Amino acid sequence: MKPVIAIDGPAGSGKGTIAKKLASHFNFAHLDTGMLYRVIAYLDVEADKIKELSAAKILETAREIPLSALKSDAVSLKASKIAKSPEIREIMTQLQRDFAASPGDMCDGSVLDGRDIGTVVIPDAVCKIFITASPEIRAARRFRALKRDNSQITYDEVLESLIARDKQDQSRGIAPLTLNDSYVVLDTSEETVKESFLQAIKIVKNSLKFTER
Repeated sequence: MKPVIAIDGPAGSGKGTIAKKLASHFNFAHLDTGMLYRVIAYLDVEADKIKELSAAKILETAREIPLSALKSDAVSLKASKIAKSPEIREIMTQLQRDFAASPGDMCDGSVLDGRDIGTVVIPDAVCKIFITASPEIRAARRFRALKRDNSQITYDEVLESLIARDKQDQSRGIAPLTLNDSYVVLDTSEETVKESFLQAIKIVKNSLKFTER
């Protein structure tokens, strides 16, 4: 199996942005596992229908849905709710493992970002990074992004929703958002995207023993 980089962390921490950049830098395939759940939540797909899909097919469908809809607070909370279903969780976990096992002949490995990649989905990932930031910083980032599509939304609403999502993710009985000592923690609260990305590159290189191309 080609190497897997596991990126976990709460909403708004910057894990998706950093995961994409790492994938591009190291020529790895990237999978935003949270997007899989968002699409399933948005379309209200039943468990038996999910079994007929692949991660690639779900992401292909995602391109047909407005990003603002998939990123809405309502879909976010619904995605977190369905993630508590043992049946759906098992199916989605297998989809993610299949992606990691076959990232494509042209890719040197895979980067998966989510909330339980290094603890449940790929516990033997060669590199695990837990990306975090304070709730206030994360809410401010999400507020700026959502404000472009919803001029009526307020920062307080976003912060309240984010805290509720954190609580839901951390307290669920199945694959909760957590970390162990196999992770390297990267706090992006006081760093720019570039600074965080450079830190992440160092962490990956240290784990994979890569040399600069």
